[in-house]
Amino acid sequence: MNETARDHPVGVIGVGNMGGAVAASMVRAGLDVIVYDVRPEAVERLVEAGARSAGSIEELMAEAPVVSLVVVNDQQVRDVGRTMLDTARPGTTILVHSTVRPSTVVELRDAASEKNVEVLDVAVNGGNEKASRGLLTLMIGGDEDAALFCWPVFEAIGEHIFLVGPVGSGLVGKLVNNLIAIGSYALQLEAMQLAHAYGVSEDMITQVVAFSQGDNRGIRTWGRHDRKRRERMAEGTVWYDRMGRDLYEASIAAGLKEVPLPLTAIIAQSLPSKLRERDRFLDSLPPSDPIPRCKVCDQELALAFRAEGTHPECR
Repeated sequence: MNETARDHPVGVIGVGNMGGAVAASMVRAGLDVIVYDVRPEAVERLVEAGARSAGSIEELMAEAPVVSLVVVNDQQVRDVGRTMLDTARPGTTILVHSTVRPSTVVELRDAASEKNVEVLDVAVNGGNEKASRGLLTLMIGGDEDAALFCWPVFEAIGEHIFLVGPVGSGLVGKLVNNLIAIGSYALQLEAMQLAHAYGVSEDMITQVVAFSQGDNRGIRTWGRHDRKRRERMAEGTVWYDRMGRDLYEASIAAGLKEVPLPLTAIIAQSLPSKLRERDRFLDSLPPSDPIPRCKVCDQELALAFRAEGTHPECR
């Protein structure tokens, strides 16, 4: 039987909301997981769940031949990636889960190749709800043999796994997906404003659209973005600008290939004000019970699916 990542410790650097959920799914799948984060409390939660802790990035890299990197932005990928490469053993594979520019991962791969280290971009979609249940969609860019070696890691965290193409391709898939999803959400916000102007409820709209040509995952989980945004803002994250960041990144990536995205630019510019307007509207409503969530994916259920308790695609 061919050796795989399951036969070795797997490291996770950055165990915040997403990284912590990813690491927990790996532990639950029976992998030997070593975690590192600058925040001790984040590490402690995972150690209680069965992971091992490393005192530094260098200590983690010395033991784990496969390491997931789950940090926030391009600069952190560059900075932490540089530290990882300083101590990575030949044959190590670095999995970049962060939503960054494809060119950033290509740069890291080029530096890593000088040390016989592989880099794969493993873009994720599904939020920390799906991450905590091992149900993410994974979009992978990089060497096929390296990806096959890491497949047990991917199976631990993902339900739908796609090897998209060379390094950077997974992140292209993520940027395209986010462009469609966030762009659709911006249009949905305006659509709901139109409905409210004529006295039609959001529950009614989601029922109608869920069985019509406008059906999409955003409608089926309507209310999730509201909850996530308000949760993150309560934690101190400035979410009004954060959501549009992926649209700007898509525009930058497109610009590098001389592909204009004028509609994307308009949405990215107008989205923060739309989100503020949405929150003012939500604040004007009387208190209500939380929206029921799918018993499979743990994301909000539009009214049409609450009797079943699951989204059709989750059954």
